[in-house]
Amino acid sequence: MIKKIIREPGSGKTKDIMKMCAEEGATFVCKNPEAMEVKAHAYGCGDIEIISYQDYILDSKYNKYNCYFDDIDELLEFLGFRIKGFGGNI
Repeated sequence: MIKKIIREPGSGKTKDIMKMCAEEGATFVCKNPEAMEVKAHAYGCGDIEIISYQDYILDSKYNKYNCYFDDIDELLEFLGFRIKGFGGNI
């Protein structure tokens, strides 16, 4: 199942994703795990597993299941995509 949280900056998207990870035992995947660990503790989600995009790509134990991604645009940039615009159905 795909879940998308699309809202304006500063609206609590990351906090919501971290809470979903805590509720479901999912892994939080992001650009900067160290910074996100600080946020997770502040949000009361300090026990979630947080990994980098690189770890997700390179370590098959994480690949393709029970993970939530923070900032898909950053993931696409990490993968080498230089997208200037895109569309989708919401």
